[in-house]
Amino acid sequence: MRKVGWLCVLFLLVGCMQAGQDVPVAELATLPTRVATAVSPVIPSATLPATFTPRPTATMTFTPTPSATPTTTPSPTTTPSPTNTPTSTPTFFPYATLDGTLPTPETAVPTPVPTFAIPDNFTIIALLGNDGDNLTGQRTDSIILVAIDKNNKTATMLSLPRDLYVAVPGWQMTRINLVLPHGNVIDYPDRGKGLLRDTLLWNFGIPIDNYVRIGFAGFKQAVDALGGVDVPVTCPLRDWRLITPDLDPTVEENWEQFTLETGVQHMDGDLALWYARSRRTTSDFERGRRQQQLVQAMFNQGLNRDLIPQVPALWEAYRQTVETDLGLATVLDLAAIAPTIRENGVRHLTLPYTAFRSWKVPNSGAAVQLIQWEAAAPVFAQLLQPSALSRGGRPLTVEIIANDAAQYRLAAENLSWFGMIPIFTQAGDPAPATTSISLHAPNSKGTGSGLVAWLFNQHADAITFLGDTDYPYTYTIRLGADFNPCRPLLEAPRE
Repeated sequence: MRKVGWLCVLFLLVGCMQAGQDVPVAELATLPTRVATAVSPVIPSATLPATFTPRPTATMTFTPTPSATPTTTPSPTTTPSPTNTPTSTPTFFPYATLDGTLPTPETAVPTPVPTFAIPDNFTIIALLGNDGDNLTGQRTDSIILVAIDKNNKTATMLSLPRDLYVAVPGWQMTRINLVLPHGNVIDYPDRGKGLLRDTLLWNFGIPIDNYVRIGFAGFKQAVDALGGVDVPVTCPLRDWRLITPDLDPTVEENWEQFTLETGVQHMDGDLALWYARSRRTTSDFERGRRQQQLVQAMFNQGLNRDLIPQVPALWEAYRQTVETDLGLATVLDLAAIAPTIRENGVRHLTLPYTAFRSWKVPNSGAAVQLIQWEAAAPVFAQLLQPSALSRGGRPLTVEIIANDAAQYRLAAENLSWFGMIPIFTQAGDPAPATTSISLHAPNSKGTGSGLVAWLFNQHADAITFLGDTDYPYTYTIRLGADFNPCRPLLEAPRE
């Protein structure tokens, strides 16, 4: 069991640091622009690369999972109510049906965006979490793009909400979580991976090189094989959960309201899966953030246990646990740089709320999200750029002085989310009433001072400038009694 689980972690984490692709070196292109138009419900392929070939459309059928959650009124979220008005009024052009009528498509289909220029030292991996125990015919409700910069040995993650309503080449507008399973049941080049690749390219201009897919059972197995993971929970999470994992999920009495309190929580596979999937009392966007947290926690735990030397034997014995197109040679190359990537910091990106518009599909009434490209494009561009929060090409370092190591871990979690490197210093005296922030630089240029202050619920004017540039860290923060780690990270100031 331990070896099976570790291989899953290897694919998800070490395997996400893949060698560079064969793409000419180029500077990052100017941000792509998008023109909203509408086309036939079957989306053409004329603007895709010449290698794209349209395939017959197949009708997919899914066996729905029984609704196991008791009726409850979810807490309101920041997602606006769906409307029937798209972001901009598209210009429809008619297309004739067999009987000569000219119908109007349900939803305006966007034209494909130009592809970002990818430096040859970058590789993009899609981490896919299946909505079920197995890997057959299931939706990919978790999609995380991981960009690996081999030159600088850094990684960046970006989550895509499952309810994004996107243009799927050769098919139609639909939820992004249906793309891969649809591609697997039709005669499409590279099957599901190929269709997902072309869909990401059409809608976001991001080419992916490899993918890794895992189901519920494999994910729980991976976490348990590591002996569980420690996750800094910065805000309490309350949602429905089975009283025990072995109970029948279709029986309402088997469920209870469960609260995961703030603190460093040790999670086994079952609790980690609940933490990754919960969304009834938060949102799909917040769920994406928690999933990135778990990937990072598993990555750290795997390195802490020094399991990388076992990779070759585990690969041969247990590679059926997940679905991936990564090869062993690639995984071994990436395993070698994994410790340096952790040392340099993994940056986490989220699309801002302004990058989405709620939309109700006219005929079905389904509530989905339409991407707002002008707000989303800068975030996709950041996948391919070094973090702005660095000096001399290195991440910012933040010394945190605290009386309690657990409090440090919570503060460090928020800082690490943005690619900063926290360092713990044990306080020698009682905590002051208020948190203080000192900057060891003559000015705030390039130091992300607005973000650092915001993370500790302070104004940037409260930062003390010490000017001692020889100090080994960029910031020193003394945690006070007022420290509260629960910050809405998805609303943080942009870099």
